[in-house]
Amino acid sequence: MKTLRTSLFIALGLGAVTSVASANGFFIFEHDAKPTGRAGAAAATDVDASAIVYNPGGIAVGNGTQIQIGGALIAAKGTYTDNSSSPQSTSTDNAPAVVPSFFATTRLTDLIAVGFGVHLPFGLAISWPTDSPQADVSLKSSLRTYFLTPAVGLNLNKFVPGLSLGAGLDLVPATVELEQAVTFGDTVGNAKLGGKAFGVGARAGVQFVPEALSALKLGVAWRSQINLDFKGDGDFDIAEPFRSQLPPDGEIATTIKLPQQFTGGVAYDVLPALQLEVNAVWTNWSKFKEINIDLPGDAPNQVRPQDYKNTVTLRVGAEYKLPKQHAAVRIGYIYDPTPIPATTISATLPDANRNDVTVGGSYSFGNYDVSLAALAVLPSTKSTANDPARPYEPFFQGEYKVSAFVASLTLSTRFGGGAARPSAGTGTITRR
Repeated sequence: MKTLRTSLFIALGLGAVTSVASANGFFIFEHDAKPTGRAGAAAATDVDASAIVYNPGGIAVGNGTQIQIGGALIAAKGTYTDNSSSPQSTSTDNAPAVVPSFFATTRLTDLIAVGFGVHLPFGLAISWPTDSPQADVSLKSSLRTYFLTPAVGLNLNKFVPGLSLGAGLDLVPATVELEQAVTFGDTVGNAKLGGKAFGVGARAGVQFVPEALSALKLGVAWRSQINLDFKGDGDFDIAEPFRSQLPPDGEIATTIKLPQQFTGGVAYDVLPALQLEVNAVWTNWSKFKEINIDLPGDAPNQVRPQDYKNTVTLRVGAEYKLPKQHAAVRIGYIYDPTPIPATTISATLPDANRNDVTVGGSYSFGNYDVSLAALAVLPSTKSTANDPARPYEPFFQGEYKVSAFVASLTLSTRFGGGAARPSAGTGTITRR
């Protein structure tokens, strides 16, 4: 029989870090429909206001002021099938989530541009039915991280043709809500937790278009690790005589590390209207080695290994501009390996190596753009495995299956500065 303490710290630790981590684990990268349509491959070319996220080195390239408002509708599904002689399957029942975004940039001088963005890169929910066999591992887990990012960019074209730099500060208030069952024989209770944290991080980027080969575009971007010190109130309810076997209601605390990332991108204009781009994204998941939870009362800290692995995500995108129609179409492919080993995967975060396909388009009229995109996470599976050093973990043995669908919409406008805006495409502003 699992104790509450074991179950609780699984939910708190995994729920907080990985309820939405890495397009695996639902790390959200869909903050602008233009990059989404081309698989998020935009580090070398994004010069819209969303460059605050994809590569701050692009925010100083365009003239004038740009404002972008968008949202992504995300419908994700996970299924667990046990390894018994008569396998039983249980699927998540969380509702689709809408994730908003806002970005604005303005050119102050020939050299300097500034911007501000709001997005939620870690922030979905996972919910299992109350009759789930892993109800004492997780019923509901929800994480919200609100990245508020002031940024500045430098257009160094006059000094080094084709070069621009950018950096930003990430101010990150975060909340976490967790719920799970507590079972003693035939008696079932529950545990609930609500916690808050605030973290600070940084990001920076470089874009370069060689003067002698303007069809080639290069980009490098970095986002720092962010530590979130969560503190929350735990509420434990179960009928007597079992209540005394649980921790008292009170404060629970843990520290979560959102991993740093490096992105490298190369784009090439194969034809005047056709652009291809490849991005590689390295994520430092190996810092997530264990969960350390401070429980209420006299209960000692609980520590559990997680052993995450670093990952490299591959993003390949293509964009074709239709100048006479002031429109563009996009397609893309993503290979996104999971950081979670088979020895620690659980219902708190069903996950697997993922293959995603994307499609999108934009239309421009006057000073406005409308962009749409769709992303499908193709069904993928991952089975549990025992670690020789911990032969009884994970407790629940079986196979996890994941799939998802994302629909993205972005509205943008550019005004002032006397500069032409991109013609419904990414990276089409001439550096000046």
